[in-house]
Amino acid sequence: MLSIALLLQAVPAAPPAPVPPLHGGPEYMTCPVGGEQFAAWQPSMYSTYGERPDGRPYSYLPFPLPVPECPSNKLIAFDKFSEAETQKLAGLITNGEYKRLVEADTTYYRAYWLATALGRPKPQALGLLLSAIWQVSPGELAGEDGETGDPRLERYQDTFISEVRALDATVATTDRVWLQARAANAARQMKQFGKAERLRREAEEMLTRIDEKRGWNGYLSKLRTVIRRGDASVEPLDMIPRQQVASACIRLHAPNPFDRAICGEPEISTQIANLRKILSKSREAKQ
Repeated sequence: MLSIALLLQAVPAAPPAPVPPLHGGPEYMTCPVGGEQFAAWQPSMYSTYGERPDGRPYSYLPFPLPVPECPSNKLIAFDKFSEAETQKLAGLITNGEYKRLVEADTTYYRAYWLATALGRPKPQALGLLLSAIWQVSPGELAGEDGETGDPRLERYQDTFISEVRALDATVATTDRVWLQARAANAARQMKQFGKAERLRREAEEMLTRIDEKRGWNGYLSKLRTVIRRGDASVEPLDMIPRQQVASACIRLHAPNPFDRAICGEPEISTQIANLRKILSKSREAKQ
């Protein structure tokens, strides 16, 4: 199974779609190391309707989608492996460092670590690390207060930025653009606005060398505005789909004047009021 993170490099802009009656379920797999049989949840069909600046899609399914993990030896089966890779994995998952990762880190971070140790292409490994960032970031299902305070977030973001800055010339420019753009956003979220702008400008310069922009020119332009504003939020209101703004307003931890102005727009205010009624009824039903 190829990493789902690698399918999310372009900036999606599809409209919302209704939840299909069946959008996933368990599939039986064989662990590449040891041959253990286990069931892992896999999606059958789903839609996304836009994304946050860090690339995490908005969907009726929680992203990142679960990545298969062998129950006994904790191997993350993030892809198909060659015979040589399988032999190497057998040693990797039994060493002390991997065992520490099992205790301390997310499934996608372990997938990133394994992909790196196997010598997989950097874009694939960093796509997995990006998904690990989503796992520890405040999410749209976190409730009204989206702050999670997960201490791993800054470490993952810092690792991502360092890895992107260390990319060598063998990495294709098309891949460097999206990696650089996400690194710029990660620096912004860490309130490192000077570094964020430098990374953003470098991505913008790279973009001039390729014909297929895939929406990154618009992304980088919007990111410049958010960086200048000093906005370190996960969901800057002018960088997310319009249909997500009301929900993001409800989740705001400390709204600034820019946020209050957008959340106070008549259309958005009405949507917020309706959402609050739905949330209130949902809480009452659970009690």
